Amino acid sequence: MEKRKGKSSLLLFVLVSYGQLWLLFGIGKLFDIPFSMDPRQLGGLLYIVGASAPLIAAILATVIISRREGLRLLFNRSFEWRFSLIWYLAAVSIPFIVTAVSTAAAISIIEAKVPEKWFSPAFGIAFLVFFLIYDGLGEEVGWRGLALPELQRRLGSLGGNIILGIIWALWHLPLFFMPGSFQYGDSLFIYVYLLTCWSIVIALLVNKARGSVLVAILFHETANFIAFTIRYPQTYYVLFVWGVAAAIAIVFLPRPLVRLPWKSYRSFPSVAQPLARGDASRCDAMN
Repeated sequence: MEKRKGKSSLLLFVLVSYGQLWLLFGIGKLFDIPFSMDPRQLGGLLYIVGASAPLIAAILATVIISRREGLRLLFNRSFEWRFSLIWYLAAVSIPFIVTAVSTAAAISIIEAKVPEKWFSPAFGIAFLVFFLIYDGLGEEVGWRGLALPELQRRLGSLGGNIILGIIWALWHLPLFFMPGSFQYGDSLFIYVYLLTCWSIVIALLVNKARGSVLVAILFHETANFIAFTIRYPQTYYVLFVWGVAAAIAIVFLPRPLVRLPWKSYRSFPSVAQPLARGDASRCDAMN
């Protein structure tokens, strides 16, 4: 019964989160509302609502399928904070390390130049801080709080997070059709690859952090902070280094890495597993 509930909540979550974003995209197109990230403009308000779509979808799916008890368990697991400080530091450090290594490689190998104004915030500091926190919270409770444990249980820690990375990337698809967005004009294939690498790295952090999405939010905020403030040589080295980071993360992911969905297995031995009624005490016992 709980497996069926998990599958139903996952499917409902994906449908609602995708549906919200495409609905907002349709509204923008219908009324010719230009894309904006400024909440003082109508396009900015649509963007703010869209950024929280996974959180809203996770809440709705959980309440509909598992009622208030399921919602309580989702938030208890998502905001668990009692785990090693090293995983907090890793979540913040990894995006900076990857950026630094790829930049150093571009400079030394192809003599790429770093722009003189390498630190150039795209927004005011106050809005940037708000956006980073809001965006990370708005997405990660859904992707890593609800979807990751269920996909990981069904498809393995690697297989599940590859699928999650693809779902996460394609959720952003409407932005590729909006002039002015950061995704507009970019390669969708490269974007799917990048977010799949991120998904694998985040999976390692979340599993090590007892299922908490706090590390996912920190990783997400840090990666976005770099994207919105730091100008560095945009070369394929950064994609290669993210691939290396993902490969390293795979070594430390829980086993099994891959599961076949049509076969039956023993319970998945990951801390970041779905929490049904009564599972909270078992999770505490494991830790």
